[in-house]
Amino acid sequence: MEDDPRGVPDPVLRFAAELRGLRITAGNPQVKTIAAEAKCSASTVSEALNGRRLPGETLTRRLVAALGGDWNHWRALWREARTELDTLKRKGPSAQVEASRADMVSYPDASSFYRACTARIRAARREIRLTYVRLHPPDHWVADEVIAYYGTVLQWAREHSGEGGSVRRIIGVPERDGLPRAAYLRWLREHQAEVGDLYAYEARVMPWTAACAWHNAGLVDDSVTFLSFSGAGRQQLKGFSVEGAAFQAYFAESFDRAWGALESLEAYVARHSG
Repeated sequence: MEDDPRGVPDPVLRFAAELRGLRITAGNPQVKTIAAEAKCSASTVSEALNGRRLPGETLTRRLVAALGGDWNHWRALWREARTELDTLKRKGPSAQVEASRADMVSYPDASSFYRACTARIRAARREIRLTYVRLHPPDHWVADEVIAYYGTVLQWAREHSGEGGSVRRIIGVPERDGLPRAAYLRWLREHQAEVGDLYAYEARVMPWTAACAWHNAGLVDDSVTFLSFSGAGRQQLKGFSVEGAAFQAYFAESFDRAWGALESLEAYVARHSG
């Protein structure tokens, strides 16, 4: 999986080499110039160019625009690298685990579920994958534990942006006749503004046409899976968590496949801003 002596996966190194080539084609502008155009820090640009990690799709789009590249071409390159990287993670040594007894903990209400999620996210080392598929946007919650959870996710992304941390969230947006609910679109715009400069955070949108919520998953590193199930009321929710990489691998594969097919938050909001 990792041919580079620094332990960097090959698809990340190849993508970084392509970015450096684009920089040369653009006249080899200084890192600080690229950063100003891409509206990010110079250290973030340096990480992407030197292959310390694969930049997110939104950041890649900004870098490509700053360097005068063709986004249609670069989007395909980025998605190929992201797909290959996800595949390597699933097939790497850490994925070769023996099936064992699952340690499951159940949570009877939203407060206990989100309290447990928050604690595990604070302790996360490298990667968090989340889904949110509900009829109402996250800001409808009033419980303190739920509000603290959403704040903790973004705070973790801020604190781990320079350490190779990654938060990816799939947001299921209710649509009717191809249009999102007004309250959801408002929240999406606010959320995009809130996370626009978070290097370690990415979100993609899944149009949701069913008249009901669905189960949601939270995958923390390669160790624990949280699953939640909505009740009849807006504030109702219960769920459970399961420790173990073998159990999580099934949900991780499903998440990664969906991720590769979905539209970025930035693109979705732009498409519905007319």
